[in-house]
Amino acid sequence: MLQRSAGGRLLEVILFTLASLVLYHSGIGFALFLIPLQVVASRRGVGPLLLACGIFMLVFAALRLVPPFGGALAPDILSVVETLFVVVLFLAFFAVNLPLLGAGRGRALYRLLGATAGAGLVSVPILFWLSGSAQYQAAMGAIFGEVSKGLTSLFSRSGELDSVMSTLLAPEALRRMSDAYLSRSLLAIFFVLLSFSWWAGQASASRSLPPGRTRFRFSGFHLESFWLWPLIAAFALILADLFLGSRGPARDAAAGGAVGASPVWAYAAWNVGIVMMILYGLQGLAIVRFQFEKHGLPRLLWLLLLVGLLVLAASPRVGLFVIVALPVFGASETWIRYRVPVTKEPDESH
Repeated sequence: MLQRSAGGRLLEVILFTLASLVLYHSGIGFALFLIPLQVVASRRGVGPLLLACGIFMLVFAALRLVPPFGGALAPDILSVVETLFVVVLFLAFFAVNLPLLGAGRGRALYRLLGATAGAGLVSVPILFWLSGSAQYQAAMGAIFGEVSKGLTSLFSRSGELDSVMSTLLAPEALRRMSDAYLSRSLLAIFFVLLSFSWWAGQASASRSLPPGRTRFRFSGFHLESFWLWPLIAAFALILADLFLGSRGPARDAAAGGAVGASPVWAYAAWNVGIVMMILYGLQGLAIVRFQFEKHGLPRLLWLLLLVGLLVLAASPRVGLFVIVALPVFGASETWIRYRVPVTKEPDESH
């Protein structure tokens, strides 16, 4: 229920901001911490969202800079990087919620993609700075050293540690693999975090929105046919990266290369390709959701289907098939009309 008094509105913003802070600092809840802020934006608008983000950053800074709260007056390099990440994420979040382009489904998608692309451009100088920072390199080396010790100890106790596994679990090998895979998927992960937070926040706030406000219906999600061209171009460049002289992520890591071992266009192609696969996968799910709504199937079956797809996607045997088949099914709607609404039978009396 919407609070109408000024005090009630302020209390609502503070409570949602505290929920966001708890989620951010609770480990696994990090993937959900933007949802309460999106609820504020959906219910109250950009002004209260700005206030919520300001409160978030004040508490965030206090926890890292004020000694009584466990912080330090001279923050370490990892705290600086974390702060930059949160600032870039909030800027992208504002770009998605600014009411400059309306609230249509397609326009929301353009804002999400544009905010992700903007975050990528802003991150370029930050990445170049970090690649030349000895303090950052030392901090990351220490982190991967601890991870290597933990994994080595785990595999040693299980009796599965051999010479090959020992080489793969070395700190430098772990870091090379992490760099190789993250550099090709970081923007895609950013897009998923931003998009999921926007959708979940909109869905959570929809019950209290006025009747005239637009609500997003997942079964209506549809990509125009021109989106096939970015998908085709991205995967053409990915194939070039894999087979025509550049190194793919596995060979990048195995050859000892870090970020920068492959051309910049290769990293861009992988990120764009993954994003397009996600979008067409969502279109495939939207087609299925439309059929569920059309035939009046219970919501429980839809939830069971989603859980089943997640389990299959995590399976080493059929996971790749599910990950590829769902986007292909979504892309096929370019030529096949799956979503035909129910029409009334003609009245023979007229």
